[in-house]
Amino acid sequence: MRYRIAPIIVVLWALFGADASPSGAGEAADSREPVQRTDTEKAFVLEQMRLLLSSIVVIEEGLGSNDMDVVAREAAARGRKANATLARPATLSAKESEAWKSMFGSVRGGFDQIAEQAAARAPAAQINKTLADTMRNCVACHQTYRIEETR
Repeated sequence: MRYRIAPIIVVLWALFGADASPSGAGEAADSREPVQRTDTEKAFVLEQMRLLLSSIVVIEEGLGSNDMDVVAREAAARGRKANATLARPATLSAKESEAWKSMFGSVRGGFDQIAEQAAARAPAAQINKTLADTMRNCVACHQTYRIEETR
């Protein structure tokens, strides 16, 4: 069970604690690349990230209870195929670098792969490995970028 929770902890660490310094220590400089987004764009991106995290929890629960239908359905909902026509802020795409698009596209593609594996009844360990590989893109993105709000 702890191996299924480990990827979630890694993502939460990357989101909330990677740059936190121990109490009493000086603040570490944030060397991540700032990306400028409007309030609407930022809200959209953060909502998508929250949806991914929520889906990871459901996928892990499905793997733990061997319910591959839940795993397949939840992963497919976050995949590239299901989100090809997702309504996004009109100004967002022009602001996304190729590297940003590649990382997020890899995340969506990973969820499609998880859905396919679950539908084919692949072993839970194989699906969990794909989820961990997918989450490495999440971590890499959070280590590379920070969203700054523009007015």
